[in-house]
Amino acid sequence: MKNTKRIAENIIEQLTASIAKNGTASLVVSGGSSPLAVFAELAARDIGWDKVTITLVDDRLVPADHADSNQALLHRHLLVDHAAAARFMPLTQAVMDVPRPFDVMLLGMGPDGHFASLFPAMVGDDEAFGPDHTPKIITTPPMGSPQWPRISMNMAMILESNLAILLVNGAEKQAVLAASKTDSALPIHWLLKQTKRKIEVEIS
Repeated sequence: MKNTKRIAENIIEQLTASIAKNGTASLVVSGGSSPLAVFAELAARDIGWDKVTITLVDDRLVPADHADSNQALLHRHLLVDHAAAARFMPLTQAVMDVPRPFDVMLLGMGPDGHFASLFPAMVGDDEAFGPDHTPKIITTPPMGSPQWPRISMNMAMILESNLAILLVNGAEKQAVLAASKTDSALPIHWLLKQTKRKIEVEIS
């Protein structure tokens, strides 16, 4: 990703500002391939990771060490090098123990326009997509690729973030992003349409 270093610097600036102000910071990330380059850049930086709590915006409902688990992905790609000192907290625990707003929310987008585990089949569900709904964790039936039942923050909880970044990698996803300006069947349309929180879109 051509913007990797700049994205990492943006995240680090937000985390270090929170550490300076509050003594702690929080980073919420997605799984998948989109954030891996950013993960590597972050993990290489020594920023006082022992004061940072990291959690996931969503996960597949599989054992934590399963090959399809986002937890396992984080342990392989983010919770390494300097960032191994960070405190990882599973999603269900984090929503109880991590103060909101979160400091940084790092999202990816799928080729079907989904973000977190909010998929096209769920569009129109206010619990999932309503920006003014009660922030909460939702579960889904088997969805996505790989197809597993999932757990996810709803959009209202995602928006409870001081800095929200959406990564859009590759020509296929860029085309979906362009289509989402007018295609309300795409989940990402609803994230970018809401006005409660600015979403910083990073295209590469």
